[in-house]
Amino acid sequence: MLNSASVIGRYTLTGTVKLISPLVIRAGVSNDILNDTVDDVVVTYHDGQPFIPGTSLAGVLRQAIQGFEPISEDVLFGSIDDKGTQSALQINDIPLDNTNIVVRDGIRIDDVRGVTEDGAKYDFEVIESGATGQLRIDCVIRQCHKNEVDKIERALVALANLLKNGISIGARTVNGLGRVACKDISLVHYDFTKPDHVKAWLLRKAGTSVAIPERRMVADKDLVIDMECYLEDTVLIKSIFEEAWEDKSVALFIPGTSIKGVLCHHCSRILQALGRSNQAVDALFGYSIEKTNESRKGRVMVDEVYFDKSFTQEEQPRIRVDRFTGGAMNGALFQDHPVRKGKGKQLVFPLRMIIKDCSDSEAGLALLLVKDLMTGQITLGANRTIGYGRIKGNSVTVQYHGKSYGIDSTGKVTEGEAIKLEALVQALHQSTEDTMLAKEGAHE
Repeated sequence: MLNSASVIGRYTLTGTVKLISPLVIRAGVSNDILNDTVDDVVVTYHDGQPFIPGTSLAGVLRQAIQGFEPISEDVLFGSIDDKGTQSALQINDIPLDNTNIVVRDGIRIDDVRGVTEDGAKYDFEVIESGATGQLRIDCVIRQCHKNEVDKIERALVALANLLKNGISIGARTVNGLGRVACKDISLVHYDFTKPDHVKAWLLRKAGTSVAIPERRMVADKDLVIDMECYLEDTVLIKSIFEEAWEDKSVALFIPGTSIKGVLCHHCSRILQALGRSNQAVDALFGYSIEKTNESRKGRVMVDEVYFDKSFTQEEQPRIRVDRFTGGAMNGALFQDHPVRKGKGKQLVFPLRMIIKDCSDSEAGLALLLVKDLMTGQITLGANRTIGYGRIKGNSVTVQYHGKSYGIDSTGKVTEGEAIKLEALVQALHQSTEDTMLAKEGAHE
């Protein structure tokens, strides 16, 4: 009788992983052990080299595969039920090279007043984008998997496509951090029932290459919005650091936290105009209540926005005016360093938003949000009350339930059926009290 645990084959996924956006994988230790000046530090080896733990990668891949090959989840990653099985995958850590660790600062905004909460300043380390590392994932095929080899191969091809298109890993992924991709990924197979395959494995030679056909890696229930936006005039994203002003080679960007916060606040305004409760915003963007220690992770994911070289950044002196005398206050001269579009140019940037497991009514809310983005009703960054941060849209692409829709700057649907998009907005208006506690009102 054959041993069910005997190895009869092996698949190997290899490639070069690259950070598309900054990465945060916390060390999980008290800050006074490693660094008494930073609240969160990234995980590193004893020699200081940052890495992506295999456990982190395994958790992300397992969650991702559920939307594409759910029947293969337990075979690949194992299970802990009454018939618990060992994982077929061996996922290595990914040491990162060409790394640059920087410190970012963050704040918490008061939802009612729209200003920084007292004592809510924090900072954390990130590994800047551009770092690379070598990916290696082995899948061990045992005798007990003999009748499931085809299913395993399909799942591995799906994993390869996920890694090629990019996945989010680590902390703050809903705010655009942790995006990694492996464009040169390859999948090879060794069939140990064949002597030449055994010899190739022992001599560390390449096995039989497995084709990785392109596949749409967006779950049907996910809503994906890709916008081409432009800056109407000026935007100011404040930082306690001045590297971007002093060093012109430093990339300027809008953090995902800033974008997501603005979108969350505007969704609340839309629901308020509709006469509905704010529960849908909590369900979409998540929440954290310190007093009760309650929290919920959001389902809205946004990418950070990086500006290209078509912008200008100039020092702008400003003064503070005494409201009683109407004159300048003594010692109240200060400078801003806003980003402006070049003369006669349009500062264009992409804005991407994904809503995981999106309902029709939530998709309708997102479309109303897109409408306000396209028409310049939303501003980003600081000093918005004096005209900073106003953005508009040139075009938008929406993907939902396997369909794609295109909308131009005038609001005309150029791809797909406009009636289906209108049906999503109507689903928001007709949503029941179980989802949004609908009240009287309308949003035109």
